[in-house]
Amino acid sequence: MQVIPKAPEAVGIAALALAMDPAYAPPPGIHAIAMIESKAFYRKIEQAFAGSERATTRERFALRIAPRLLEQLGGPLALGAVHLYERKGSSFSAAKRWGEGHSDLHQELATRLSSRGPDAIGELPWVGDTAGGLAGVFAVGALDGPLIVVFPSSGGGLRNMPSRAELLSALNSIVYAIRQRLERGRLEDMFEQARTIQLSLLPEGRREFAGFDVFASSTPAQSVGGDLYDYYDVDPETLGIAIADSSGHGLPAALQARDVATGLRMGVERDLKITRMIERLNRVIHQSGLTSRFISLFFGELERNGNLSYINAGHPPPLLLDERGVRQLTVGGMLLGPDPHATYKLGFVHVDRGASLVGYSDGVLEREDKNGEMFGLDRLATWLRETASQPADDAVAELLRRIGEFGGSTAFEDDVTVMLVRRT
Repeated sequence: MQVIPKAPEAVGIAALALAMDPAYAPPPGIHAIAMIESKAFYRKIEQAFAGSERATTRERFALRIAPRLLEQLGGPLALGAVHLYERKGSSFSAAKRWGEGHSDLHQELATRLSSRGPDAIGELPWVGDTAGGLAGVFAVGALDGPLIVVFPSSGGGLRNMPSRAELLSALNSIVYAIRQRLERGRLEDMFEQARTIQLSLLPEGRREFAGFDVFASSTPAQSVGGDLYDYYDVDPETLGIAIADSSGHGLPAALQARDVATGLRMGVERDLKITRMIERLNRVIHQSGLTSRFISLFFGELERNGNLSYINAGHPPPLLLDERGVRQLTVGGMLLGPDPHATYKLGFVHVDRGASLVGYSDGVLEREDKNGEMFGLDRLATWLRETASQPADDAVAELLRRIGEFGGSTAFEDDVTVMLVRRT
């Protein structure tokens, strides 16, 4: 029995290139060897993966791709059959088979994979002789995953069967592509989880509160961030408003935003004073173990008479537009998370009739144009003045239009969250 060790990356497949491009000619001095990085070959692999996106486990993924490997790669690799063996502890189930008839290898595989003798199957992928003939064996996802066995045939699209080295080189490429696809699927699952969490945190954008026109919107970036806005019924006379941004992206950021939303709701329900609630939330976030991450937060309690008490915990300062001009609400303290002993001051302003208050995430200010210039605070203040007479939802829509046009056709690199409060 001949066992071929893992082929170096430089080993290629002239036969593959010939099968997919009859005009191919090997470089001078290279006999029957072409680089395996053939675009046509990798396209065939991708086609074999088609329809496997919803496979949530490597077992389901293996079951979907096994017959398609024969369909898409049967010609280029001169494959006659494909078997799939699912693991059952240290043994394997009987084969699921596609193509020509070949002996079931589940007992042989269990014996040779656990053996240390001369017939042992050592490192995977592996090419060698079996009871079913010459075969290539590889695991799906990891060494403890399902096994796929491919059997070359004398028929097919190649002029001759691939050499063992050529077959092994092809299997290495297939294994690499499978790992990449499974990892991408895992990340996409995490993305969807994060997106679900993020969307579940956001209430309806419009909020009715006596004498105020309130509207908020959060536009997600390509990668999920940790932006959050929320409303809280403190009492019949008071509306709580919050806007926050967790550092980073993905599932950790979404989970931290969820923790902030939960902490604020619990604090409001327990009728905690604002400073005590924010300081307690800061300690909880610090103790979560994600001390390399942080959260910026603006939280305020707006009364029917226009009084607003607030804390700005390291968040981009909201802007208040009234007869005196545009002011930034900066009173508060540092970001939540890094320092468990941080203290926070309470700020006070009055929202007069006709005044507007806008809270936002840094995705608004940091939107860049093609020259790298940011949208910035001046443009935000200009928008606030120019739309002062518009309903809150129309004004927010206009801001999003301006931000989008400012960045041209590029997608948002960060979530864009805006909350506008107008006293009518």
